[in-house]
Amino acid sequence: MTTPQRARPAHHLLGIALATAGGSAMAEPMTISGRVDQSIVRSNPGGWEVTHGSANRLIFRGDEDLGDGLKAYYYLQHRFYADTGASRSPTQFWYYSYVGMAGKFGDVKLGNQKAPLDDATGSDYEVWDGDTVASSYSRIAGGQKIWTNGVNYTTPTLAGFRIHTGASASENTAKTRGQGISLLYDDANLSAAISAQRSPTNVETQAIGGRYVQKQFRVLGTWAKSKRVSGNKDQTDWQVSGGYQVTVPGEARVLYNESDLAGVTTRVLGAGYFHFLSKRTALYGALSNTKTEGAASIDAYQAGVRHSF
Repeated sequence: MTTPQRARPAHHLLGIALATAGGSAMAEPMTISGRVDQSIVRSNPGGWEVTHGSANRLIFRGDEDLGDGLKAYYYLQHRFYADTGASRSPTQFWYYSYVGMAGKFGDVKLGNQKAPLDDATGSDYEVWDGDTVASSYSRIAGGQKIWTNGVNYTTPTLAGFRIHTGASASENTAKTRGQGISLLYDDANLSAAISAQRSPTNVETQAIGGRYVQKQFRVLGTWAKSKRVSGNKDQTDWQVSGGYQVTVPGEARVLYNESDLAGVTTRVLGAGYFHFLSKRTALYGALSNTKTEGAASIDAYQAGVRHSF
C-alpha cells in the first residue's frame, strides 16, 4: 500500500519552485521576511476604522560572498494594505528595489532607494519609527526620503564617522537631478546625522537628527528646513520624542512634533505604549492630538498588533 504524502508548506513549495527554475545558479540563498500590522483606530471628528499602525511589507533579500571582504547583494520590498489586500501604490509595486556591492572601499547601491535626507530625518530618530497615530505629522519638510534612479555611496566607518552621498539621474520623469550628502556618527550611546539635499522635485532641504540612549531612557529628535524653489514656500519641521523602558519588553513613549508650511503650523502631541510578547509579535496602544491653525483639532486613539516574520 502506498503511504500518502503530507502536504508541504507553501514556503517550502516556493523554495522548490525557485530552485528548479534557477538550477545550480540558485545556490545563493534568498531570505523572505516582512511585517503584518493591523489596528483599530477611533478618530474624533471621524469614526472607527481598521487600518495599519505601521506599513505592511514583504521583503526579498540576498547576498553573495565574493571573497576578500567583497559581497554583492540585492533588496526588494513591497508594501500593501493588509485590511484590504491591495497594493499600497497602484503604480509602483516595489517600495524599494536596488542592487549593491560592499567591501573595504565602502558600499555602492543602485536603484529605487533611500535618499541621503533620510539619514537625518528617518525613523531611527523618532521614538515611534514613523508608526501609529502618535507619530510625527511631518519630519522631512517637503524633501524626498526616497528617490528613483538612485546611485548611493557610503564610506567605511572611521572613528565612528561615515559619509553617505547620493544622486538621482534626471531622466524623463524628473525635473532636475537629485543630489545629497550626509555625515553620520554612531557610538554605544549616541547617534547623530546632518544632511543637505536637493530633491529631483527641486526642493532644497537641510536636516539634523540625533538619538541618545542611557539605560532605560532614550531621547530622539529631528529638525529639517526646506525651500520649495518653484513655489517659493519655506517649510520647517521639528520633533522631539522619548521612551522609557517600563519593563524589559515594554516601553512608554511620548512625542511632540511641529510643522510650519508657509506660515501655517500643525502640532502633534502623541503618547502610548509598545509591548513585545516575543521577538516577532508586539501589542501597542497610542493616542494623539493634532491641531492645524485654522482647522478643527483631531483626537485619535489606536490599539493594534504587529507580527514580523
